[in-house]
Formats: sequence, C-alpha cells, structure tokens
Amino acid sequence: MKFLFAVMILLVASTAFAQSCDLPPGAYEVEVWKLVNGTWVSESINPECALGRLFASGAASGSCNKTCWDLDVQIHASIAQWIWFNITGTRWDWRIMKPGTYAGDCITFQLCSNGPVAVNYDGFDDLYSPTSCTPYITTWYGYGPSIYDVDRAGWVRAPDLNGDDDIIPEVCPGHCTTFKLWSKVQVDSCNTACEYHDDARITLCLQNQKCWVDPDGSWWDRDACVVD
Repeated sequence: MKFLFAVMILLVASTAFAQSCDLPPGAYEVEVWKLVNGTWVSESINPECALGRLFASGAASGSCNKTCWDLDVQIHASIAQWIWFNITGTRWDWRIMKPGTYAGDCITFQLCSNGPVAVNYDGFDDLYSPTSCTPYITTWYGYGPSIYDVDRAGWVRAPDLNGDDDIIPEVCPGHCTTFKLWSKVQVDSCNTACEYHDDARITLCLQNQKCWVDPDGSWWDRDACVVD
C-alpha cells in the first residue's frame, strides 16, 4: 500500500502589529552601505532587495548669540523578524506487504528565528482510499528523537494533530530547534490492496513581524523581492 503525503510550508507574517508603520514627518531616505566580505556595497544597487534602509528626519537650525545649544538626538532601529528552516522531506511513501502496525521517522525539522514562530497543522487525517472495503488506515503522529521517546510522550491521532498547534520560541543560529516527526499506521486485513492518501499542510507564522514588511517578505513600499 502506498502512502502519498504532501506537506506545504507557508511563511505567513502575523497581521497583529504593535508598532506604527509611519515614519516621522519630513523623513527622507539616505543611502545605506553593507559590508560584504570586507567591501562596502551600496544597498541602492538593487533597492527592491536591499536588506537595510535608513531614514533621517527632524532637521534643526538656529541663529543668534546664545552661548550653548541643546540638540536632542534620537536613534531608532526597527528589526524585522526572519526565519530559517530545513525539512528533510515533504512527501512520505509507505510500502506495506502485510497487515500490522508500523512506525517510521518521517522527517527531521530544523528552525531558527529571531522571534517566536507558530506552527499550525491543517488537513491531517487517516489515510483514505475510496475504492477500499475498509477505506481508512488509522494514522498517528508523534515527536521525539527515538520511537521509544514518542511512545513515552504519546501518539496523536491524525485528525487531532490539527488542533495541536505549537509556538516555537526565539532560537538564534547555531542553536536551532531540531525535532523529528514520526508517523504510525495500522493496516488491517480488510484494507483493500489499493492506494491510500492524505494531503495536509504545516504553516509557519512569524509572530513578531514588522508592519513595514509585506506579507510576501519584501518591503511594503517597493516592488516585491523576497530578501534572503
């Protein structure tokens, strides 16, 4: 029997923003340079894909015989949330000769981000075939470094995984969150010799994205270019 499993990973920016998108009145953009392999490179060469921008505002002037002038200066930086992830597979194929209960380490998942990331599950269900006398193969999922750890933690029925969303806290590069997703199937003697299938989706949602970043990952006020 064949297990065809598709997982689509979407990077979706959170729509709940606590900060204002507005720059101070009179703000104007100035050129930014980035140090690349010891050489300063202007970010204005390809502005849609620039990684940094700088705006100046609050001009001041004066003219009289006053001895001392106090000029209050404000420096502010707004840092966007980024994500790096690696998944070893988005499709899993079972080949099963005889009835029984089987489990396997489907994927290893690594994730780093400078903010919390929500992991949302949708569409997970028992494997299904409309042509089988017993149309469903009972399916579970579980997390753990080994099958014994998953057994101790407990398996989650496939439909219940959709309500088991998680929040992964901020994790810096070099200390990425790593976890394994396991799959378990119970093949009965009444499962017809045919193909069983499920389509599901895992969505990664950045929880602290800035309002000046478009949901597609580009600058909100420029043509789309998803920066690295």
